[in-house]
Amino acid sequence: MSAITLRIPDAMDKQLRDAAADAPSLNDYILKAVRRQMTLDAGRKLAAVEPLDLEGEGDAL
Repeated sequence: MSAITLRIPDAMDKQLRDAAADAPSLNDYILKAVRRQMTLDAGRKLAAVEPLDLEGEGDAL
C-alpha cells in the first residue's frame, strides 16, 4: 500500500465534508471516491483496446 497526501483547498472543505457526512470518516469517503475513479479510468482504457480475435478459444481463457 502507498501513502498519499491530499491537500484540499479551503473552498472545497465544507462541500466535501457535507458530502461525506454519512461516511464513517472523511478519509473513508475520499478513499472510496479515488477507488471509483480508478475503476472508471481502467474501464475507459480497457474499452479503448482493439478487439481481440478470440475465435476458437472457447472456454480456455
